[in-house]
This record gives sequence, C-alpha cells and structure tokens, in this order.
Amino acid sequence: MKKTILIIALMMICFGLKAIAGNDENCYVKTRDNTFVGADIKIGLNHTRLVQSDGAYREFKNREVIAYRHHNKLYMMMPVVCNNTDTLCMAMMEYITSKSGCIVYKYSCSKEEDRLTDANKNYFFVYKDGKYYCRIDEDQTEALKAFGIIVI
Repeated sequence: MKKTILIIALMMICFGLKAIAGNDENCYVKTRDNTFVGADIKIGLNHTRLVQSDGAYREFKNREVIAYRHHNKLYMMMPVVCNNTDTLCMAMMEYITSKSGCIVYKYSCSKEEDRLTDANKNYFFVYKDGKYYCRIDEDQTEALKAFGIIVI
C-alpha cells in the first residue's frame, strides 16, 4: 500500500513539473515601440500572434514586427542585398553567429530553378558594425567555415 501511494505521488510530481516547465515564456515580439513576451508565436501571412501562457493572445500586423524570438531562434528585420549591392527589400533573417565584430544572418528563399517544390536556398548575410559587409551563398563552404558555420 505504501509503495502504490509513493508511486502515485511521484507520478503526480513528475506531471506537475512538466506542466510548470511547459509554461516557460521564452518568446517575444518586438515592434518599433514595445517588446511583448509570451509562451509561443504563430506567424501567418498578414498577422503574427503571440500566445500567452494562460492561452490569451495578442495579434500584430507583420509589417509592425521588427524582431521576434521563437524559443531558441532569433529573427530580425534586415535588408536583402543582391549582387550589385542594391537593397531589394526588408525580410526576416535568422541570427546565426557573431565573431570579431561581424554578425551573420541566414536568409532562406525558394530556389529560382525549382519554384514548384519546397526546395530552399540559403544565403548568409554578414554585417560589420551595423552595415552590410558581404553575402555568402550556401555553396561557398570555405567562406562559411571562417565563421564556424557548417552546411550539410
């Protein structure tokens, strides 16, 4: 009898700890004015929804969002620069690493020759002192190794 009560008590403690750990608020959305913290983020075509730990949510227009963190990944609105250093547009890029004053972001887009599938091509943009420095294609593995990035 004591063993069953002990086992049931341990199971209840384990489930309780898992529920507490699941309510961790480690996501945020940053707009031009404020930063809002929540438990999860849902990103749609026009709106970004920040879900609170109690189930309530706050909705933002995508054009208002300048940065967000989804659990362990950080995304920031950065300029997309093509080969002739013209800025095409602004897009959300994933922060990868920083090394000796250079910050590396990853930008994913569909492959030009294969737009019908979900195949993506990754570009890595390097910014130095807050200014565009260079763009590295995922095929240039030697340049990526200098920043400690290994593409498989």
